[in-house]
Amino acid sequence: MNQAPENYGTIKRTGEKALGIIGSIFNVIGIILSIIVITSLSGFEGSQMQMEMQEELRNDPTLSSPEDAQMAVDTFDAIVAGFDVIGWVLVILLAISTVFAVLAITKLKSFEKANTAGIFFILAGIFAGILSLTSILFYIAAIMCFVRKPPLREDELMGRSNEPATRSDAVTREDDTPYRPL
Repeated sequence: MNQAPENYGTIKRTGEKALGIIGSIFNVIGIILSIIVITSLSGFEGSQMQMEMQEELRNDPTLSSPEDAQMAVDTFDAIVAGFDVIGWVLVILLAISTVFAVLAITKLKSFEKANTAGIFFILAGIFAGILSLTSILFYIAAIMCFVRKPPLREDELMGRSNEPATRSDAVTREDDTPYRPL
């Protein structure tokens, strides 16, 4: 009797791993760029350039009153300060996304864990931004985890098991009476 090789019925998950790795690299690049922007904006606060911009806002002829000019300056300062908080939130979300992506990639080593890897890829996509390029890569990897199944062995396709047929496996008619050839 022909024995199937050990890895027969398995599927390679190279595509899912590649998408996960590419998405993780994009996350790391996003983290690095966010940290650079945060640190450069931190140097902007209290600098000569910020004071010049505030002075230009106060002297802007389109603003009718000094109160409007001060409100514009306060809004500008709040936006600059808000970038710091938003930037760190972005760094944290991208780091969480990267952790989920790495977990998904490690779960792809066995077929039974492909659905778990798909869930981790979806979570990584959500934390990377609902509709960013990185999240779309993670969503595609998740769909591939859920949809791609290993091929069935020949005996599974035919509905047979590895056990030999016994006499009780007789063919029956619709009315459950045994079929006896003439």
